[in-house]
Amino acid sequence: MTNKGKGNLTLVLVLILGVTGLHYGTTKSPWAIHDFYRRLYYIPIILAAFHFKLRGGFMASALVMFLYAPHLLLYFGRLDITVINQLLEAGMFMVVGVITGYLAEESYRRELQLQRQLSQLMKMDLLERKLRQSERLASLGQLASGIAHEIRNPLGIIKTISQTLHQEALEAGEDSLTEGLHIIESETDRANKVIKGMLDFARPEPLHLKPTNGEQVLHELLTVLRSLAKQHQVEIDSRLQSVPPLQADADRLKQALMNLMLNGIQSMEQGGTLALSLEKGTDSMALITITDQGQGIDKESLPHIFDPFFTTKEGGTGLGLSVTHRIIEEHRGTIDVTSEPGKGTTFKLHLPLAQNHIEEAPHET
Repeated sequence: MTNKGKGNLTLVLVLILGVTGLHYGTTKSPWAIHDFYRRLYYIPIILAAFHFKLRGGFMASALVMFLYAPHLLLYFGRLDITVINQLLEAGMFMVVGVITGYLAEESYRRELQLQRQLSQLMKMDLLERKLRQSERLASLGQLASGIAHEIRNPLGIIKTISQTLHQEALEAGEDSLTEGLHIIESETDRANKVIKGMLDFARPEPLHLKPTNGEQVLHELLTVLRSLAKQHQVEIDSRLQSVPPLQADADRLKQALMNLMLNGIQSMEQGGTLALSLEKGTDSMALITITDQGQGIDKESLPHIFDPFFTTKEGGTGLGLSVTHRIIEEHRGTIDVTSEPGKGTTFKLHLPLAQNHIEEAPHET
C-alpha cells in the first residue's frame, strides 16, 4: 500500500473510531443526539468506498455495524423491537457501503479500460507511422542504390584519370594544374563518401547477432577516438559498468556508436566533454548514454534527425544518423534523443541482453 493509501486508511479508521467514541461517551444523552451521530458514520463509509472500492466499502460498513450494535444494547438495556428497528436501519450502512464501493470500482474499471484502449490506439498509430516510414525508406533506399551504382563507376574513372594527370603535372611542374586536379580528387572523394553512405543505407548488411561484450566494444571505440577528441580539445568521460553480454553484431554496433560519438566530438567546436556511460537498464536491456556539450539541436529539427539526407551539419550527408537508427532498430533496440540548443545533446540507446545472461548482476569496474 502506498503512503497515500495508508493515509486514507488512517483517516477512515479515525473517523469511525471518533464517531463510535461519541456514541459510547454519551450513553445518557437524548436519542436524537445518537441519531445524529449515527448519520456521521456515512462519511467514513463513503470515503472508504471511494478510496478502496467495493472491498473498502464493505469492510468499513461491517466494522461500523460491529462497533455500533453493542451501543444499542447499552443504551436501551434490552433487546426489543426498538433495538431491532435501529439494527435494521443500521443495515443501511452496508447497503450504502456496498453500492458506493461497487459504483467506484466500476468507474475505476471503465477508466482503466479507456486507458488501455487509448494506449492501444497510440501504439497502433505509432506502428502505422513506422510502417509508412519503412515503406518510404525502402523506396528511397532502392532509388538511392540505383543512383549510387550509376554514379560510382564514372566517379572511379574520373578519380583514376585525375590521379594519373596529377602525377604527370607534378613531374612537369605544372602547379596550377596540380592544384586543380587536387580539387577534383578531393571532390571525388567527397562524392564517394556520399555514395558509400547511400549504399550503407540502401543495402544494409545482415546482422550476425551473438553475445557481445558491450564494455569491450566501447573500450575499443575509445582507443580509436581519444586522439581525435584531443585534436578537438574534447575530453571523454567514460563510466562503464560490467553488464551481461549484449545480443549484438559487434561491428555494426561499433559503426552506430562511432557515428554518434563522432557527431558529438565534431559538434563541440570550442572543446568540451563527451560523456559516455554503460549500465544495466530495465526489461532485460542495457543502456548506453552519449552526451555532448555541443551546439544542440532545435525543437523543429529534432523530430527529423533520423530522416535520410536531413542534416544540420555543414558538409554532412544526412545519412550517418539514419544508418545508426536502422542499426539500433535491427538489434531490436531503441534510441532516444534529447537536446537543448547551446547546451548539448544526449542519446540513450537501449539494447537487448543475450538471453542466457539476462539474470547476471552488473557490477562496477
